[in-house]
Amino acid sequence: MLFGKNYFEIFHITQEYDVDQKDLLKSYLDLQREFHPDRYIASSEAEKRINMQWVAEINLAFETLSDDLLRSIYLLKIRGHELEENPKLDNGVLLKQIELREQLEELKLGHRCQSALMQFKKEREKELDSLMSHLKEAFSINNTEAIKNLIYEQQFLTKLIGEAELLNQNLTRLD
Repeated sequence: MLFGKNYFEIFHITQEYDVDQKDLLKSYLDLQREFHPDRYIASSEAEKRINMQWVAEINLAFETLSDDLLRSIYLLKIRGHELEENPKLDNGVLLKQIELREQLEELKLGHRCQSALMQFKKEREKELDSLMSHLKEAFSINNTEAIKNLIYEQQFLTKLIGEAELLNQNLTRLD
């Protein structure tokens, strides 16, 4: 039975930030086969409902552990900590965020140069990769404050990269 297990336990993987995505996918596909609705056709309605709940839990667990940001937030949560709604961030981090927002805004209002936009996105992705390396280290030594601060930065960069990608798609459609 899956209920009462955390997402890492559902997939029989180590409870750490760095997840082998191939192992995760293999476990996910195995569970999908095991709990596929076709295997429960002859079951009672109650058993079918329970199976559907399991499938939903498996899907949510997979989605969470497949996504770097969702996984980091989830791992923090199962360690007994939550992110704050309005955290007090370091002034340097705030200034950097403002600067990056302004750069993206200039790219939106500028000459619609896709190469500059893609360069901006690539640089943010490199920053995110570096940040995730720091996050992995912080999780390994259980430095909760560092983990929280890194997740806040991860949220910002992930959103900024998404906005840059959306802007790029919009520019591509206009061409």
